[in-house]
Amino acid sequence: MKFRKWTGRIAGGVVLTLAVCGATIFGLRMYNTRKYPVTQASADLHDKNGYPTNDRIRPIKGEYLNGFHFKPQERSHKGTVVVYGGSEGSPAYEQAKALSEQGFEVLALYFFGQDNQKPSLAQVPLEQFNEVVEYAQNSIENPTPITVIGTSKGAEFTANLAAHGYPVDNLINFTPAHYSYSGLDFSSQKEQPSFTHNGEPVPFATFRSGNVSVGMKMMWDMITAYPPEYRPTYENAAEHAHDHAAIDLSSFDGNALFLAGDQDKMWQGEVASKALAEQSPAFESVIYPGAGHLFVEDIESMGNGWQIMFGGTVDGNAKAANESMDLVIKKLSEWHAGR
Repeated sequence: MKFRKWTGRIAGGVVLTLAVCGATIFGLRMYNTRKYPVTQASADLHDKNGYPTNDRIRPIKGEYLNGFHFKPQERSHKGTVVVYGGSEGSPAYEQAKALSEQGFEVLALYFFGQDNQKPSLAQVPLEQFNEVVEYAQNSIENPTPITVIGTSKGAEFTANLAAHGYPVDNLINFTPAHYSYSGLDFSSQKEQPSFTHNGEPVPFATFRSGNVSVGMKMMWDMITAYPPEYRPTYENAAEHAHDHAAIDLSSFDGNALFLAGDQDKMWQGEVASKALAEQSPAFESVIYPGAGHLFVEDIESMGNGWQIMFGGTVDGNAKAANESMDLVIKKLSEWHAGR
């Protein structure tokens, strides 16, 4: 009888504790969502129907290929520029538009998240780029050289393309990674790679190594809708990673430009920029003082919390946005000289 009574009390205590925890998390999510709208700022960037099209901006779709083809009003440079966004799942539409206005023919592409692609940023195939090259050859006059531009996780993706021998002539990375990392799919207990190559996982630095408290802090922030500062998680993963998880560009014989801010809160972009540039004399690293993870002219428009999640200052990010675009156009003009 006493055993049943104690068992009932324990069960009741467990239920009460779970109820209190659930209510606390719900309350924190409600509060943080209102206080930090930046956590919702990229919610619609993956929606292809949300981007305007016209006779010079066409939606394109293939077996895995998905995105937009930008044809400049007056083409002044030969070759193809391919741009990718980051973990928000965008096709870097505005970046493509700006480059197209400078006379470049641009493909703004999704690399995951569309209905003919991997649904999340996990096990994303590198070999999808073969279809991109085929499309360029069939649809663009003088399609080479091919310069690939990626931002954040898109930088990790494009650097892996170059590292694995895909036909990339030039590489530009905004806030790059010098390691491949775990995929961003937390729907199961099994940790997945961000990318695969010919069906095999690209070796990656795992979030489950090293200091467990770092990962727990990140998960708590995500659960409670507080703007996560991911950098400690990525630093912890890189610190305990095997050498084969590092992105090796030593066999890439093209040009490369790596751009980062010195106040990046998302991951150690400035460390990666320098580490990657050291792999070849044809590579260059530029670090912008006062810039964070995103180079945005009006970063305050993203809503409160950007300081925690992305880092940098208003002026530093704006200056980096303008100066980096000028530098990118200069480099592209050199690499894509002629028509």
